Amino acid sequence: MPRGWHGDEAAFRRQLGRLRDAGVAVYVGGSGSGEGYTLTPGERDRVLAISIEELKGKVPVRAMGCEPRLIREMVDFVRCAERAGVDAAQIFSLDMGHGAKPTVAELERYYSTVIESTSIPIYLSSHRASGYFLPLDLVETLVNRFPTIAGIAYAGTDITYLAELIRRVGDRVEVHCAGPANALSTLGLGGNGFMGSEGNFMPTLVASVISSWEARDMDRLRESFGKLMALTAINNRYGGSSMRAMKPLMNAFGLPGGTLRPPRLPISGAELDEVVKAVLRLQIPGTPPLASPGPKR
Repeated sequence: MPRGWHGDEAAFRRQLGRLRDAGVAVYVGGSGSGEGYTLTPGERDRVLAISIEELKGKVPVRAMGCEPRLIREMVDFVRCAERAGVDAAQIFSLDMGHGAKPTVAELERYYSTVIESTSIPIYLSSHRASGYFLPLDLVETLVNRFPTIAGIAYAGTDITYLAELIRRVGDRVEVHCAGPANALSTLGLGGNGFMGSEGNFMPTLVASVISSWEARDMDRLRESFGKLMALTAINNRYGGSSMRAMKPLMNAFGLPGGTLRPPRLPISGAELDEVVKAVLRLQIPGTPPLASPGPKR
């Protein structure tokens, strides 16, 4: 094994190649589908290095990381990302622990300290998983102050928040929704796109939503987005971005899904059978044949 890496490097490169060939931007090492919390510093560095080798200059490659407890944790992460040479890094929301929520002053100090510690382009995150969303006034203040902010991802369901976010900063930074549910609302309001773990299974389906929108091909958009939302519903029944279903599903179709790391556990064989049947019923273009013999969970 290469130094610092304790996974299947060939499979990881193959998966990155699928994403690259589909033309989608790629976040690596995140706390959701990237299982970033399980990576040692050496593994994290190797993941970034391999991602750059496979993606740099072909599609956007960004370091996602995990929600930090301390400011210095995120400072260390963005500096690591800058040394690695990724195109950008995401600053996840501050998780102070034990259900505590940061004040606006604490958030402003957090973001200012992290952004000032690096010259790499930065993407902000306003995510429901943290238990709070970034105040819009704070987002606007940060965008006004720091020209290295390249974008923000919003993972919530409040369309009025999304619309106001785009109105305030969408002319200066990219705005994406995290998860595909609000993809069309984001695009329709003038945003740039969406994120989601579904692209790990079928990146061409994700790409077709954007290309259909750009071409104003409403029939193809309706078909692509409908299939994507159906795939999302299947995935969400079994943990969504936790990859409890996604990795076994990928393996079932002979794709480089890999294995989950503890404490996460894959879905059962019976559950996987149901997921596979549901996905086959969608008839997503480009779906590979089922692997033989039986899929690795």
